[in-house]
Order: sequence, then structure tokens, then C-alpha cells
Amino acid sequence: MGPSQDLDSLLRRCTVRLRIPQDGSQGTGFRVAPGLILTCAHVVETAQAQSVPVEVTSDGRTVSGRIVAFFAKPYPDLALLRCDEGQSHPCVYLNADIVLHDSLYSYGYTDQYPNGDSATFEYEGPTDTGSGALLKLKEGQARPGLSGAPLLNLRTGGVCSIVKSSRDRDSDLGSRAVSVACILPEHDLVALQQPYHQQNADWLGCLSDEQRRRVPWQTAPSSNPFYGESPALLGREEELRRILEKLQANSHCSIVGPPGSGKTLLLQELQRQVKSRFGWRDQEICCLDFRQINSLNELKQGVVQHLGGERDKEIRSLLQHKPLQLLLLDNLGGMETGSQGLKMRRWLRGLEQCHIRLVAVSNERLEILFRKDDPTRDSPFAGLDSSPVELSPLAPAFCRQLAQQRLAGTAFDIAPFADMYSAPRQPRDLLHQCAARYEVLRRHRP
Repeated sequence: MGPSQDLDSLLRRCTVRLRIPQDGSQGTGFRVAPGLILTCAHVVETAQAQSVPVEVTSDGRTVSGRIVAFFAKPYPDLALLRCDEGQSHPCVYLNADIVLHDSLYSYGYTDQYPNGDSATFEYEGPTDTGSGALLKLKEGQARPGLSGAPLLNLRTGGVCSIVKSSRDRDSDLGSRAVSVACILPEHDLVALQQPYHQQNADWLGCLSDEQRRRVPWQTAPSSNPFYGESPALLGREEELRRILEKLQANSHCSIVGPPGSGKTLLLQELQRQVKSRFGWRDQEICCLDFRQINSLNELKQGVVQHLGGERDKEIRSLLQHKPLQLLLLDNLGGMETGSQGLKMRRWLRGLEQCHIRLVAVSNERLEILFRKDDPTRDSPFAGLDSSPVELSPLAPAFCRQLAQQRLAGTAFDIAPFADMYSAPRQPRDLLHQCAARYEVLRRHRP
């Protein structure tokens, strides 16, 4: 299972491409505190030797960074860059905790995909280098350029290490990494992070309750009412009405909204309403999460298991004998954009022959998300829904209602949060900001 869609997006926003103009070399770094970028020393060794700045690119903009700490290879092979123009960018949450078989996710700028590429690994154990220990990772490909990239531990929700080297750049043999625990005490980034993440709740707000319990300096989730899932959907009645009208007309539907706009909660409410409105049973509604589906076989297997089968070869027989009315396709941004994904999208559109309706959920419109499917014709999803249901920011009245709902039963009045709901906001953005304000108020409460 991969990271949540919100955490995946946030990690990518924290990641930067580093380039040394003098020799054309490039690699990856990531923001660890306001104005500070962590990478491998060998990525910027030319800049260190020639005392020249490093090009730092993120969000399509390139600025200069300067090396402020350099710990040469072979160990620990780490460098810190100062880039004051990046102080407004988000920063990762560091947590060095790692155990055998932990799943790790990384994002960086490789030679094959210089605009950004993902990789996943499994922790195999330590490697003793003589001067220190590296983390040995397997089942992932580390191409040139991934050096310096963050490794997100999916168990803890924190960045635990930095990609250092590949075990075989042309296969999935894996890589070796440097733990964030190797950062020397005079550069205690973990200490710098505490005030940052207490004031900026974006990253911690993406964590599950179990992951948040592992944050040593964070208030327990039960003590901050703005953490956790919302118990009920608010302010999306018009969007629900439009979705139900499309399904009533036997049409497909596309739901589009940025991370934290409430898409998954909307799907849960939709499942309840279609059962009462159309009389559909649980077995006639199948929800698939594309953060966990990587191939056509896995997609078919998900449908087969929902219908009570065991093998994907049973799919045709099951669809003929067991009615399936609705497929809810959540997190379509996690679907492969290449040939494997194209096979899945063609198969899904072919389900029209079985009179199965699709509800596609994504951060971007489908014609943008899959515009590179086939250069000779439109994507199979391009015409799925010509007028997607877009989740706009909640109106101030609903923002106030959401904040008041969370504060019920606490010792705090809603007045100190009034500026948070004075303008339209997406639910996750509102809750993150309210969570940070709550922490400040709690600490200063007599």
C-alpha cells in the first residue's frame, strides 16, 4: 500500500531538483526546515570544491542555494543547503524509526525522468561500511539522479533516510540509504522541525492516528479535535445531487477536487444514498482504491473478490451471473499513466457492455490526468464525463459549521477561530490551520 494521496503530493512539493551548471550533474534534495535542503554530499561535491552555488528547482522555478554543511562521502555523505527563497515551501517530517520489512516510498529527479519519478523499496537490514551503517533496500529501482531523495516510511509517515546509491541502476535490485539519524548534533534538524510542524499542520494532518502517536512531541490525537476523519459530510449536497442525477440517467460520473476536498468522504456518503435511492445491494457497488492496484490483473482480482470469486479468470462468468451496478474508482491519480494503466482504462470503459456505471475520483480532470495515453487518439477516459462534478472550497457558513462540530465538547469557544472560516476553504486546509491554532491556544491556556 502506498502513501495517502495527500502525503504523496506533499512529499513531492517538498522535493527539489539540484543541478551544478559547471559539470551538468544533477540529483535530488528535499526541504527539512524553513530555508534548509538536505541531500547527499556527492550530489553537490563539484559545487563544494569550486565554491559555487547550486541550482535549486521546484514548482517550475529555479533559484540559487549555497552549501552550509558538507559531510563527504563515503560516509555519511550528507550536505545541507541554504535557500532562503524557499522559506514558504512545506517541509518533510523526519522520523528515523525503521524496522525490517518496512515499506519505503521515494520521489526524485532521475536521468530517465528528469521532471520527477517515484520508487518504492523494502528495508532489508543494515550494511556495515566500517565507518558507519547504511540501510540496505530491495525491490526497487534507483536510477542516477535519485541520490539525495527522501525515503518515506509508510509505517510511521516520516522520512527516515536519504537515497545514497543504487545496487543496480538497470533492475529492481534496490539501493542503499543513509539514515536521518546520521545528521550531526550541531545540525539537529529534528529539533528545528518541532516548532515548524507545530505551527504548520499540513504534514501531521495527513498522518493516521497510529502514525501521529509516534510523533514524540505532538499532542495526542484525542487531545486535538481537528485531527482525524470527519464524522459526517458537510456542504456537498449540490454535488451529491448532481452525481445521483448522472447515475439515474445511466451515465458515468467524474468527481474532481484537490487533496483534502473531501472526495473519499463524499464516496462513502454516495454509497449510502445509492443503496436507499436505487435499491442496490452492497454486492452491486464495488469501490476500488488505485493506490493499491498496479496492473490489469490486480484490477480484475479486486472485482472478482468483491463478487465472491477467487481467480481473475472468473471475471466474465461472475459479471454475467452477479449484477454489478456501480464501480467507484477512488484515487485515480495513483493509476499507472503508462501502458499498464492504459490497459486498465480500456478494460474499465469496456464494462459499459455490462451496463456498469463508473464514478471516477481524482485530483485533476481525467483528460489532463491521462492526456498521454495514446498519441493517435483520445484517452479511454477523456470522454467519460464532459461536465465533471468539481469540489469547490466550502462556503464560510459550512466552514464555521465544520469548526464548531470539531470544537463540541472542548473547553474552547469558536471565536478564536473566526478568521479561519471568514472565506471559502477546502476542508483539509481549514482543519490543518485550525489544528495549528488549537495547539497554540492550548499551550498558552492558564
